[in-house]
Amino acid sequence: MACIQLKENCEFNGESTYRHVNTQLPNYARPRFIRIKSAIELTPTFKYRKVQLVEEGFNPAVIKDRLYFLDEKENLYVQMTQDIYNSVKQHDFKL
Repeated sequence: MACIQLKENCEFNGESTYRHVNTQLPNYARPRFIRIKSAIELTPTFKYRKVQLVEEGFNPAVIKDRLYFLDEKENLYVQMTQDIYNSVKQHDFKL
């Protein structure tokens, strides 16, 4: 999973992000999930705060941020839904 903050007045484009990730990263390094945060939280020592992100996982019922899933059949990142989450948990999607 990658957690990113978009520049002001920018929108996430699942198709162009997929193209970029697909051409620039090897398969094992491509994020299967992208989480869009309005602000990236830091610790007092300026490290990224990751513990809460790990605990929340990728369940759309828990996460209030926008979350996207890498759909390799459609060649784009799609908005994560409860149906996709259930399919991943039931191993219908190979990660």
